[in-house]
Amino acid sequence: MSDPKPIQRPHSIPLPYGHWQASQGGIPYKPMARLHDDQEDWESVARKFGVGVQELIYFNFFTHESDEVNWCLKRNVGCDKVSPSGNNWMFSHTAKPGIIWIPPAEDESFDFDSVRSCSWMPSNIQKFLMSLGTISRTMPGIRGQRIKKLVQVILRAGHPGCLDLWYYNEMCVRVYVDFLTLDPKRREMTKATQGAFPFDGDSGLYQQSGSMEQRSGKWKIHPVRDLFADFACGAWSVDNITTYLERIEADIQLGKYEMELAQAKTGMGGGDAVSPLVSDFINSVSFLAKDDSHLYSAWG
Repeated sequence: MSDPKPIQRPHSIPLPYGHWQASQGGIPYKPMARLHDDQEDWESVARKFGVGVQELIYFNFFTHESDEVNWCLKRNVGCDKVSPSGNNWMFSHTAKPGIIWIPPAEDESFDFDSVRSCSWMPSNIQKFLMSLGTISRTMPGIRGQRIKKLVQVILRAGHPGCLDLWYYNEMCVRVYVDFLTLDPKRREMTKATQGAFPFDGDSGLYQQSGSMEQRSGKWKIHPVRDLFADFACGAWSVDNITTYLERIEADIQLGKYEMELAQAKTGMGGGDAVSPLVSDFINSVSFLAKDDSHLYSAWG
């Protein structure tokens, strides 16, 4: 018997990742399953903050349709646990970013000390970005040089612009440039943009690990969104920021390595085995590397 999977369908309108809710005074909150407490759900969170359940759901997802709510819980909240009934996604500590938004109170204030509230204030954002710069400057070697450049791109973009910085999903790159992949498959992978650069949307590939974008096979990975989401509660140190930056660099480097392998086939007389679609893709990334506002410029 297969594991139960919630019924879901894509929302009828594109949803932002919290930007609208934040602009409306929404409070970011991360519901979690605790060892000795009852499992948190929509009803318990609504009671905690004194809001209506339907109001809470609609403020987050602009819908009350259960299958659309399930889709949003998976896509926006990153829920990865199924409820006992098998009908819905449920909150858990493993969900990433795992954050929902609480509507602002009209006539009352919340006791933030009594709940797990994770909020980025302007002063904290600036301090965090400055810390990224300081930490990157201590990282040695060629890898450290690339990370310094990556962080400089982030700092130049500022907040919230840095949240839109992206690089190509290594898994998508690996499959796309593989000489065993045929052009019809490549066109299917890039149908969201009809083969136009930059590729975006779903590739049709899936994997078990990585960020939500990586697992769901998105072409574009937005590492700074994940960076801010994972450290929203301020639980960061030099070591775990260093590890995070190294992981971003390693992921981009893996994609670049796959492109270099494909390019080498052309240089070694294997041009017939390399599709023009692959050559055009590699050239497009080379152009991105010349743009100092793009993350690929660290390899320029």
